[in-house]
Amino acid sequence: MSQPNVLLILTDQQRPDTLGYRGQTPCRTPNIDSIAAAGTSFDNTITPCPLCLPSRAALFTGLYPTQNDMMSNQTGYLRSCGMLDHFRSSGYQVNYAGKWHLGEGNIGDITDRHAGDCTPEYSRWCHGQGLIDGWMFNDPATRTTREPSMSIPKVHRQYLPVDKTNEAYITDFAIDQIRTRDRKRPFFQVCSYNGPHPPFMIPEPYFSMYDPTDVTMPPNFGPQRGEHPTHASSYYRDLFNDHGTDFVGWRASYAVYWGFVTMIDDFVGQVLDALRDEGLDDSTIVVFASDHGENLGAHGLWQKMVPFEESIRVPLIIRAPRQASSASDTPASLIDVAPTLSALCGLPERADWPGRDLFVDPTAQPAQFAMHQPIGDWMKVTDWRMIKRDGIKFVWHRGMAEELFDMEEDPGEVANLASDPAHAGQMKSLRAELGAFLAKTNDPLLADWQNEGHSHG
Repeated sequence: MSQPNVLLILTDQQRPDTLGYRGQTPCRTPNIDSIAAAGTSFDNTITPCPLCLPSRAALFTGLYPTQNDMMSNQTGYLRSCGMLDHFRSSGYQVNYAGKWHLGEGNIGDITDRHAGDCTPEYSRWCHGQGLIDGWMFNDPATRTTREPSMSIPKVHRQYLPVDKTNEAYITDFAIDQIRTRDRKRPFFQVCSYNGPHPPFMIPEPYFSMYDPTDVTMPPNFGPQRGEHPTHASSYYRDLFNDHGTDFVGWRASYAVYWGFVTMIDDFVGQVLDALRDEGLDDSTIVVFASDHGENLGAHGLWQKMVPFEESIRVPLIIRAPRQASSASDTPASLIDVAPTLSALCGLPERADWPGRDLFVDPTAQPAQFAMHQPIGDWMKVTDWRMIKRDGIKFVWHRGMAEELFDMEEDPGEVANLASDPAHAGQMKSLRAELGAFLAKTNDPLLADWQNEGHSHG
């Protein structure tokens, strides 16, 4: 068999509990389910950073955000792209449709063809057809009046035909790129959606698809007793309070979020149909993933950027030709996508990638690491670094108290065990391993870590 093609479908801010086959919520995703039914669902996958640019950079470079200098959501600029560069140099045509968010003006240097990555062009496309601006971020009703003006959980119906939404726009580009590919080369096709990232503004029938009364309140909804002070002071706690501390006000946010996911799933179906129509099903690896999760009021927070599971857990499904269907609980990360795809396609190994081929040892239990740098002082939080191993999560907040959670006994991460003498041994071990990771990855906060009395590990 010649080298397989790759189709990477990426969503933004999608929680794993929205996947229909997981059965955790009423949300339906039959097309994504079909990928899982014929592939491997890695059900214990996290993002290295729960923020758009750093997480996407980690996925596409195969490096942690501190290693590729892509911690900033505003100023990050990708100068080299390990995974896509590796595939291009191995003879693949790299085509990209949709959200980029890895720097202005550099996508053409990294891909062979790109389209749908410029949102002002999409707005002009809508206006040219006499439609409203489908780029909902431009509607002030979807944003807070606080400064800076970020999206809020309030829902809005979008008066736009479904086939004119930004998701449809991106889908059409992806399908066209598949159909007009260079047939003499294998391809690496990216279809990158902006949703279900808020604002939650979508058209019918998706807007009313799910009944808000069917939404179950999570046990860790709202601020938790004894919570870490960084969560209490966060700008995103302010937005939570603005939306309402009663879960009744959040039910519609959940329901429309699910509708948004199902709308995207329908477009995923169109991309999969195009693959099938081109006779590429048996020669294409299909990957479905998201860049990070969404708190949706858990811990009294909105959006992401925290080390809680609602924020860092992501879907990851890989369907390869002649591969048996399975579900894996092996701890995985988005940095593992690059070495896994490289191995599946028979490309040379890259010694600089810290991730691993997820199919080599599906029973492995490595530690998982995540990190975040505040977008600005207005967030009213500090930097953090996280390690999770064997069901125990340790979080170092720079200049502040630490957190320790037993994920098996306390999946909602409500009881901080960091000061419990019974867990002193676990704290010591995880501190040492996190310190070694910071040193190995040349983390810019290594000096701060040491100044607070920690060692390299």
